[in-house]
Amino acid sequence: MRILFLILSRLPLVVLHGIGNLAGWVLWLVPNGRRRTAYRNLEVCLPHLSAGERRRLVRRSLCHEVKTILEMPVIWLAPEKRVLALVKAWRGAEVIDQALAQGKGMLLLTLHQGNWEACAIPFSRRYPATGLYKPQKNAIDALSLQGRCRFGGKMLAAEGGVGRRVVEVLQRGETVYFMPDQDPPPGRGVFAPFFGVEAHTPTLVAKLVQKTGARVVFFYGERLSWGRGFVAHWFAAPPEIYSSDLQTAVAAMNAGLERCARDCLEQYWWGYKRFRRRPPGQPRIY
Repeated sequence: MRILFLILSRLPLVVLHGIGNLAGWVLWLVPNGRRRTAYRNLEVCLPHLSAGERRRLVRRSLCHEVKTILEMPVIWLAPEKRVLALVKAWRGAEVIDQALAQGKGMLLLTLHQGNWEACAIPFSRRYPATGLYKPQKNAIDALSLQGRCRFGGKMLAAEGGVGRRVVEVLQRGETVYFMPDQDPPPGRGVFAPFFGVEAHTPTLVAKLVQKTGARVVFFYGERLSWGRGFVAHWFAAPPEIYSSDLQTAVAAMNAGLERCARDCLEQYWWGYKRFRRRPPGQPRIY
């Protein structure tokens, strides 16, 4: 696995994107679970789209998913100078210093869209940062830790007791970044709208904000065409995310994530089963 990653890390980004487009077209043409899920998500989230618009969005989304995977070796293993140069612009980055100036730490949130690590890993070169990740059971785990930590960043496994360790990082005035656009286990989430659909959503961010007073910033890495790199987008969270009402805060978090996705619809992972769990009495979506 490491040898394969080393080989891929040396390829030009435009070549990897070409492979990604080819593989994405195959995923779009051949019946499979990712394609079915993408169409279903668009049916419920963007029902106003025409059939042709839906087909184009599914195809492009699947291509971008594959590109993200193929970019991992570059982001994790390519020379530092190359990786840092891939981010062509930091738009809205002033909100980072504004948030950190409060001295209560910052929660940096993103979602399955574009290439978040193309921005998060260079971010850790500029600011003390800790990411949350799900441990893997193979060589990918070691490779990912090596790549994510090589510019000074740290990683915490999203396992039992992680909330306490995140609080410690925030109390030092540092940054914690992760993706909360996931369906948490029972008892760790509430239902809140995402594209107008009730989504079972983690309450961790809202509870951390209430406990520490940390500021919240959203970001995503927009992939540029023809292997030209990425643009990092940053913006402050809606003020409601600081509400003492848990439901209000969680809904505001989803609103921030939805804004990210709407900014760049074709790079959002529509093939991800975001609405797997349903409120009581509501029919299954998948």
